[in-house]
Amino acid sequence: MEKMKLVCLGDAAITMDLMEPMKELEKYGVDVVLMEDEGIQTVQAFTEIMLKVEREGADACPANRKFCEAAKDADIVAVHLSPVNREVLAAAAKLKYVAVLRSGIENVSEALCRERGIRILNAPGRSAHAVADYTLAMLLAQARNVARSHKLLMEGKWVKKYPNNSDIHDLRNCTVGVVGAGQIGRKVIDRLRGFGCGILVHDPFLPDGELERLGYTPAGLDDLLRQSDFVTLHLRLSEKTARFISGRELGLMKKTACLINTARAGLVDEAALIEALQTKAIGGAALDVFEEEPLGTESPFLRLDNVTITPHLAGTCADTLTNSVEIIKNALEELLRAMYHA
Repeated sequence: MEKMKLVCLGDAAITMDLMEPMKELEKYGVDVVLMEDEGIQTVQAFTEIMLKVEREGADACPANRKFCEAAKDADIVAVHLSPVNREVLAAAAKLKYVAVLRSGIENVSEALCRERGIRILNAPGRSAHAVADYTLAMLLAQARNVARSHKLLMEGKWVKKYPNNSDIHDLRNCTVGVVGAGQIGRKVIDRLRGFGCGILVHDPFLPDGELERLGYTPAGLDDLLRQSDFVTLHLRLSEKTARFISGRELGLMKKTACLINTARAGLVDEAALIEALQTKAIGGAALDVFEEEPLGTESPFLRLDNVTITPHLAGTCADTLTNSVEIIKNALEELLRAMYHA
C-alpha cells in the first residue's frame, strides 16, 4: 500500500500532546504530522470560532495557512475546531478523509466534501456522559437553589427561603420531559431513572414505535410540555430544530416548570424565554448556552432570580478530550487496517 499522510491540527482544547496517540497509526505506514493552530490558543478565540462556524459555516472563518501548506499532499486531516473550508480543500488535492474530533461537523465544508467524494468522520458521543452528568447537576441546582444559596452564603447571608420553596418536590414525585433521544438524551434518561421520576420522551426524528422499543414513554411535544415539571433539551441545532422552543411552547409549560438547556442556544427563542422568566410564566431555567457568548454584562439573565446559568461548561471534561482522540484514532485505525489487508 502506498504510504499515506495524516495531518493532525490541535488547538487550545485538544493540544498536540493530546493528539500524540495518533502517532500510533504510523505502524500502518502512515506519515503522521502533528501541528497546532496558532489562531485558536485562547478560550476567547476558541469560543468566537465555535460560534461563528455553528452559525455561519466553515467558510465564515479563515483557514490556517500553515495547515493548508501541510495538507497539500495529505490523504487524511484530523482537526478539532479548526475550519476545513473551501480554502483548505482547494489546497488538499489528494484528500480522502476529514476527521473531526467533535460530535458536530459544522467546521467542515460538508457539501464540497460530498462533491469530491471526501468522507467525513466525527466523534459522536465524545461528551455524552459529561453532558448527561451536567444536565442532572443543572436540574438539581435550579430546583434546589444550590447555586443561589452558595452565592448568598459566600456573601455572609444565611437564607433558607426562596421564591420556589412551595414548588420544591422530591424528584420521585416529578415528571421530566426529555426532548431528544440521541446519545446524550438516552444517558440523561438512564440517570433520571435512578430518581424514580416519571419520564416522557419526544424526538422529532424518531417515531413513537422506536421510542417504545427503547423502553421509553413517548409523548407529543405539546403533551410533554403540559405535563412536565422539568423539560430538558438534547437536540442538534439544524434548520428543523432552530427555535424549537419559542413563545408558543413556553406558554404550554406549567407555571412552576423549569427549562434546562445544555445543548445549543439556538434551540430556544431567547427573547421569548427571557420574557417568560421575567413574567414568571414558567418557574425557572437552567442554561449553559446563550446566543451571545461570553454572556454580556447587560444580559437580562444576570438580573433574574429564577435561573441557574453557567458559561458553556457541560461538555468540558478531561474525558471528553481524550475520548475525542480515542474515537477518531480507532475509526482511522479500522480504515487503515482494512486497507492494509486489502
